[in-house]
Amino acid sequence: MAEQTVQTEQELLEQGEKVLRKASKENRYRTNLDPMWSYAVVFLSCVFVLYHLVTSRYGMPPMFKHRAVHLAFILCLTWLYYPAGKGSPFNRPSALDMVLIAASIAVNVYTVFNVDAFALRGGVALPRDYVFGAVAIVLVLEACRRVAGRGLFVLAILFLLYAWLGEYMPGILSHRGYSYQRVIYQMYLTTEGIYGLPVGIAATYLVLFIVFSSLLEKSGLGTLFNDVAMVLGGGLVGGPAKVAVIGSALVGTISGSAATNVATSGAFTIPLMKKVGYKPYFAGAVEAAASTGGQIMPPIMGTGAFIMAEFLGVRYISIAAAAVIPAILYFAGVYFQVDLRARKIGLRGVSKEEMPDAKKTIARYGHMFIPIIILVVLLMRGFTPLYSAFYCIIVTWALSFLRKETRMGPKKLIDLSVVSARSCISLSVAMATAGFVMAVLSMTGIGIILADNIVALSYGKLFLTLILCMVVCIILGMGLPTSACYIIAATIAIPILNEFKIPGLQSHFFVFYFSCLSTVTPPVALASYVAAGMSGATTNEVGWAAFKLALAGFIVPFFFIYSPAMLLVADSTMTIAWSVVTGLIGTALLAVAAEGYLTVHLPFVLRVMFFAAAVTLIMPGLATDLAGFAICVAAFGWIYYLRRNKGVEQEKSAISGK
Repeated sequence: MAEQTVQTEQELLEQGEKVLRKASKENRYRTNLDPMWSYAVVFLSCVFVLYHLVTSRYGMPPMFKHRAVHLAFILCLTWLYYPAGKGSPFNRPSALDMVLIAASIAVNVYTVFNVDAFALRGGVALPRDYVFGAVAIVLVLEACRRVAGRGLFVLAILFLLYAWLGEYMPGILSHRGYSYQRVIYQMYLTTEGIYGLPVGIAATYLVLFIVFSSLLEKSGLGTLFNDVAMVLGGGLVGGPAKVAVIGSALVGTISGSAATNVATSGAFTIPLMKKVGYKPYFAGAVEAAASTGGQIMPPIMGTGAFIMAEFLGVRYISIAAAAVIPAILYFAGVYFQVDLRARKIGLRGVSKEEMPDAKKTIARYGHMFIPIIILVVLLMRGFTPLYSAFYCIIVTWALSFLRKETRMGPKKLIDLSVVSARSCISLSVAMATAGFVMAVLSMTGIGIILADNIVALSYGKLFLTLILCMVVCIILGMGLPTSACYIIAATIAIPILNEFKIPGLQSHFFVFYFSCLSTVTPPVALASYVAAGMSGATTNEVGWAAFKLALAGFIVPFFFIYSPAMLLVADSTMTIAWSVVTGLIGTALLAVAAEGYLTVHLPFVLRVMFFAAAVTLIMPGLATDLAGFAICVAAFGWIYYLRRNKGVEQEKSAISGK
């Protein structure tokens, strides 16, 4: 029986990977390379990881050179992994790929050895600089087309054309236009384009944290989290769905990819949910909504925390700390809806026979949680993310030898390097491409023009402006990776919010949340797409159900703006604590409004009342809290009346039956 279960889970994992590869372009890489090319990938991946480990400990080359070396590795791995199209060979790189590898090495080697000479010339470019710059732009665009998909590729080309042909644009979009030489110069020879801040973040912090999270995952921490979640929530009403929520919250501390989380943890949770009685579409929606929360779960938060820290110029730990309460509210909202759905349709939990032995799992893998504690302690004591990540990687590897199950020998370390390097490809390519958009916005000033016009369109009303910013973030997120979406959306939306004097922390969190939630926002919702493929439901059903489950995530960001207490910005600890209490009550009431159930099925008007109570309670402030509690009293009084009438009717039916 156990053997059969393992086989089923393995089949579902493979199915999840297939769905993920179909849904996400970044996962459509060559998997069966010929031995010679496979060895080349392994060698390049190991050197890539080793380079970043060594430079993080013993000092990096000058900024421009370090970013060029990083991008050279990324581009070479891109051409080895990703075919140009359906007609390209899938067991080896094509002749075109070999040309692109040579061009990638040539461009970045030229950059490394000529950046000093360029500085000595006072920023005067030579004809060959423009040639290499044009090649670099083409290489990044082609890498984006292969890895990140059509959305970001088209957006980057449109922005480049806009910089060149701006004088022909109508109305407010018009600008004086720049020559193609000036566009190439800005994209290649400054720190605003290809080698700008986004690639700098990827080359500096993100590689190490990807290695760290991969190391934790391969050493069994994911198994520990799943088993602990099963013990905590599996036996409760509708237990498997609660396991998905708790497990995704835990796994979210080491992983930030919503679609990947669905493909891996969904193989375990989706069949369990269907087994106890959840409909396939709801099982998929729970996993999609819960996995999306991994992107907003500290301490790692995918890539957002590092990017935000660089944008704001604050410590990384400050961002991670500010994210705690919103993450709790998000997962609480999903959990409450799951519980109410289970009670509404009368579902049970998992039997004791099906529960894992948590004690054995903790004994095997429990020590691997220590590096996360060390990471948080180091960051809280003021050490840099780079220093903290490096030593946590060393500690994690050393701790792995305490148990046979977690031991990381040479073979596992090589596998780890390959997985980590491959994970860095999509992220770094998206970052380099986002640099085009940031550079064009800087050159043309269109960001400020859009900000002024959006403020005018909303008649200077903050709430309407927030709605428009939310729409911008979600539309961008439909075709972009989360990190690229956040960078581009922040570049466009933050100047808009600055018009209202919104502090940077609040406005960046607002933009970041909606960039993440695009993965469960129909019609293009990648996490929901993967979950639908694994659950056997339609994408539309899963997408809208996941959207409803994530409803708290769409409301809470508005309150970042009106009151920063949820982001730990307040005059007193009591204010923060009270915002947590009212926020949790509000998310519970929001779940009641969404599900339309609380011991009895609720009429529409009562659902509206609960929604109003939820919004007023989540919004910090004494007046709104009093209003929320007043609505609650009226709503619960109505429920009492409904239950009493139901009891009387049942009693009359019983008497008449007799």
